Amino acid sequence: MFENDFPLLSTASLSALILHTARSGPVTLDRCEQALDALFRQANETPGLPPEDLRERLAARLSELEIAGILVPGEPLPGEDPSWRLTSRGHQALMRHPEGLDQTDLAQYPEFAAHLRATAHKPCGMDPRAQSYDEGFRAGMDGQPFTGNPYAFDTADHQAWESGWTEAQEERQKSQPG
Repeated sequence: MFENDFPLLSTASLSALILHTARSGPVTLDRCEQALDALFRQANETPGLPPEDLRERLAARLSELEIAGILVPGEPLPGEDPSWRLTSRGHQALMRHPEGLDQTDLAQYPEFAAHLRATAHKPCGMDPRAQSYDEGFRAGMDGQPFTGNPYAFDTADHQAWESGWTEAQEERQKSQPG
């Protein structure tokens, strides 16, 4: 399922909902859920996701907006979830992006950009197919035929072996006089 399968639930749409709700005072997760429910009723649509998934998406947007310095935690309201309020940066963001902010927009804020860098997936540093690539390279340098690939046709190892063999052929051509 892709985010654009539910346009009212996109990152930008949910952040717009939160920002517009926060414009009139402190916002809570419960209030955001109520505003989202009202929006779906007004659009005569159903969310298409279970309530816990909707709540999770809203909570994630609240967290992102807080990280970006657009919202700051407020005083918890009696008997309610924690609350957030718009910062001056948040008011400016709402004026500049009334349709909401996506992660590309949020990345313009140094705090959010630092968060993205800190939480980005980092490669393990090892190519899991290096052995099959090297085998193919050695086979190509030794003059073995392309059909000598020992791996099943529809595997990553097969493709890595072919890449190694092809690289070896290019190396051999470079080294020949000519």
